[in-house]
Amino acid sequence: MKNCAWLIAGGLVLAGCEGANGLDVPGVPDGKLPGAEPYDWPVILTRKRLDAMEASTAGTLVRRGPCFHLSSGPEEAVILWEEGTMINPADERGLTVVLPSGMHIAEGDTLRGRGGNLPTRRPISDFTDEPVPDECATGNAVQLHSVEIVETARKDTPDDRPPPPPPSPPAPSFLDTVRRHADAGGAVAGGIRAVDDPREALFMHVLSEIRDVQGRRNAPACLREVDNELFARLSQRFDELYRASECRWIDGGVVLRRDEREAVFVIANLDCDGNERCVAEGARVSGNLGGEGQGYTLQPVAGGWKIKTVGVSWMS
Repeated sequence: MKNCAWLIAGGLVLAGCEGANGLDVPGVPDGKLPGAEPYDWPVILTRKRLDAMEASTAGTLVRRGPCFHLSSGPEEAVILWEEGTMINPADERGLTVVLPSGMHIAEGDTLRGRGGNLPTRRPISDFTDEPVPDECATGNAVQLHSVEIVETARKDTPDDRPPPPPPSPPAPSFLDTVRRHADAGGAVAGGIRAVDDPREALFMHVLSEIRDVQGRRNAPACLREVDNELFARLSQRFDELYRASECRWIDGGVVLRRDEREAVFVIANLDCDGNERCVAEGARVSGNLGGEGQGYTLQPVAGGWKIKTVGVSWMS
């Protein structure tokens, strides 16, 4: 950790950083943080001036979050398409990918083409003309061109299908559950001083907990959904911080792309009322069976934020 002083007083951990004013009470924002807008349509990622790879490539087109992947058995990779590839939301088969050749491809189609897997030790964004959403940036990538459809996904007509069962009610989000339990006690987990941004304060709290664990003191931490300013501020206080795109999943675990050291994704989600407090989820994920999240409330105090746990958590 750099440029910060820590003080434990009455069970409350206070952090102050050089050059910051620790007297003002920060304002509570209104809405969800980081506040990224959902994607209306999938993102088409195209290859950035890459020579066309010519290995035989095949699989099924699937959509994962905002991106299309090529699925080959247990392996999936986000697709980097040819320049000029577009989305048609009004095709007779539903939303389709339209190639420069005019071919329309729907989710579930089995494809064959040319291309190949891209190097895994570099972020996918190094190879694309478009920004890569965090949801798509932590796996592998494949270049795909000269595509032909081997098998078209079957599209049932309404007369062929039985009436669907009534939909089940949507499951509450984790933050909704935290909000419902926010007034049921809880313990003071810490306090962060000289920080105005509650999401920055939560990242600092979670990172401090991770770094206090034996064996994790110098582990690479890859932050989900951080902008340049927030990443720069946190990097002044903690070593070995990376963007989510600089880590990837491999064999059920999280590693740093460039050298495959074990790493951890760090997540901070908040929903703030614009007045008194934020409810929050702070989480760390190091593998398929190595993740945990905790519910919190964050309340503004003179010079920063008081962080309390809520009796809601998850673990995998």
